Amino acid sequence: MNDTRYNLLAIGAFANAAQLSLKALRLYDQLGILTPSYVDPDSGYRYYHAQQLHRARLIRMLRQIDLPLATIRRVLATSPAEAQQLVLEHCAMLEQRAERARRAVHDLMAFIRQEEPTMALEVTVRTVAPQPIISINKRVKVEQLGEHIRDSLKALYTLVEAQGGSAAGAPLGIFHGPINHEDDGPIEVCLPVMGALAAAGEVATRELAGGKLASVMMIGDQCEFPAILKGYDMAFDWVRKNGYEVIESPREIWHSEPGENARMEIALLFR
Repeated sequence: MNDTRYNLLAIGAFANAAQLSLKALRLYDQLGILTPSYVDPDSGYRYYHAQQLHRARLIRMLRQIDLPLATIRRVLATSPAEAQQLVLEHCAMLEQRAERARRAVHDLMAFIRQEEPTMALEVTVRTVAPQPIISINKRVKVEQLGEHIRDSLKALYTLVEAQGGSAAGAPLGIFHGPINHEDDGPIEVCLPVMGALAAAGEVATRELAGGKLASVMMIGDQCEFPAILKGYDMAFDWVRKNGYEVIESPREIWHSEPGENARMEIALLFR
């Protein structure tokens, strides 16, 4: 084969020109996002066309901002406008993650030094009755959590209005599993209601269990991640230290809109 005639580059030369490793090129070939133009049937050597350098360099730049390979596949398959939107959304997520890290540094260092927490929090206990709710249960990661909660609450209140019902208390979220950059819950967004309403679409109906709740009220900046985790830690520690056990996934009761004057309650059902 005449590489010059066909304007092909052997994998080593192509890797140098694209500033990608041979390991990366083999992975991208395996995933189908950057496949060789020609594979020698006898030797198995991979050859790339010079025109593929643009795609290879784009992939390299996207990986430099830690864009997941699954999202890179979407960027490469869509229009320039949609690709740009995907990249901007990822960059916004990176900025949010960096901001959360900045907020966590002080508390993290204090935790490593085993210092007592400075946040004034208090555990209160009350008994609650079983409560009819409507809810939407879905798996989301932390980047989509805020939007998912807003959209779910809008859908729940719309259903209540459409069926002539009424809300019976503050909305809440039940975290049936951890939600972070790797784990996706799920979270059940709930609205207490008066009486029985009919399920519709993704909205389910059920009764929220009653019993004893250990709760911690978070206010203002305390409601922001990662500061809110202190409320969870305090509630779980109180239950354990007093010889009880948690019998249900933790609840976040949203007494207000997010913001400077936010009020949010971490509540654990225990026995």
